[in-house]
Amino acid sequence: MVVIMDKHRLSSSKLLSIGFVSVAMVGLLTIIASNAAPIVVYAQNSTSSSSPSSPILSKSSILGGITSIQNDITGKTNWIAGGAYKMSNINSANPIFDAAFYMIKTDGTAPHKHTISDFKMSGTPVVANNSTTFNGTSTVTMKDGPVKDVPTSIKFTDESSVSIWLDPTKTNNHFGSTLIYGTQHLVCNEIPSICKT
Repeated sequence: MVVIMDKHRLSSSKLLSIGFVSVAMVGLLTIIASNAAPIVVYAQNSTSSSSPSSPILSKSSILGGITSIQNDITGKTNWIAGGAYKMSNINSANPIFDAAFYMIKTDGTAPHKHTISDFKMSGTPVVANNSTTFNGTSTVTMKDGPVKDVPTSIKFTDESSVSIWLDPTKTNNHFGSTLIYGTQHLVCNEIPSICKT
């Protein structure tokens, strides 16, 4: 089949190629424009902990800081989150993850604290590219008390950052539309004198 447009001949294969590119661009723009929350996959690859390798899985524990800005459900920056976390027993069937952090509105009001504890891993860690992800459930403290069995995803990227996803349907969208971010470093542990009063 040949289509003539403005005195140019386009073969059916060229039209098909143009169509695929158009569909791909529309899909990509839709993802970017929607600023969609991450998709968390709970099916775990049972061989992922041995291949490919992960520097995270060779550690016994990681101490780090939570240093994040949280957007509300409309995408507006509303909260500052800061605190610390520890993950231990990393290369075991039952890693332990505990976090405590404050949230304060960007105008300095409404300070409050949250904890994440009782992490129960589903399957084994997922190793992909330069990241290692632990999926499971945890208990999250909220204003009205602890919320148990919150689907949780903890992703360590390289040996520098961490992101924590807590299912917004279980936390009433309290943490907004963004992941909770942090580092794999804890200044008070590395330079204790900076945290002494």
